[in-house]
Amino acid sequence: MAWSYVLIAGALEIIWVFTMKMSNGFTNLLPSVITIVLLIISFYFVAVAMKVLPVGTAYAVFTGIGTVGAVTVEFIMEPELISFMKILFLLLLITGIMGLKYTDRSEETAEEVRS
Repeated sequence: MAWSYVLIAGALEIIWVFTMKMSNGFTNLLPSVITIVLLIISFYFVAVAMKVLPVGTAYAVFTGIGTVGAVTVEFIMEPELISFMKILFLLLLITGIMGLKYTDRSEETAEEVRS
């Protein structure tokens, strides 16, 4: 369940990053409010996940999801930003995120202890 919270937090991060850009330095009210609300909810979910997961792993995966998602959305919105090197490094980041997730056994250990 903790990994589900990290995924939710990461998805919300993708959204609040773009609403923060739309806030124009927090000078536009509605995008600013949306950013702050989503940021709080996002950090709540990652904090709950950290009750079970190691801080470094949970935070790295959380920010990695946000980074990969934001870059992907940016590529969709502005295809001219795509380059071979950007895709290569994005794939490297995804590999690192997956590696951290799959080498972490703390959630499984916590569930075994509860049983």
